[in-house]
Amino acid sequence: MATYPTLPTAVGSDPEFISMSDIDRAEDGTARVRSYGTDKAKFKVVHSYLTAAQKSTLDSFYTTNRLLPFDYTSPADAVSRSCVFAGAPSYKQEPATYYTATVQMEQV
Repeated sequence: MATYPTLPTAVGSDPEFISMSDIDRAEDGTARVRSYGTDKAKFKVVHSYLTAAQKSTLDSFYTTNRLLPFDYTSPADAVSRSCVFAGAPSYKQEPATYYTATVQMEQV
């Protein structure tokens, strides 16, 4: 399995957890929880001020792995998770030849 490239990651690119359970209420108001498995994480990762070479690395990684799971280690909690892309990276041109990339992914 491929490993997500090491790129500068902005503060705030923390995992957001997706609950894999539903809470229902009985007629008397009692709560019941149904679990569909373990909670998963989703990410909105921001890479600030990438060089043209780093942008090219990210583009190449996305093209190669856009439909495949890959390993991503979040700098926020240092946990490695198997993830898939939730869409193509988006870019914002910064001064000179730098770019800010936003990448959305979800744990499988």
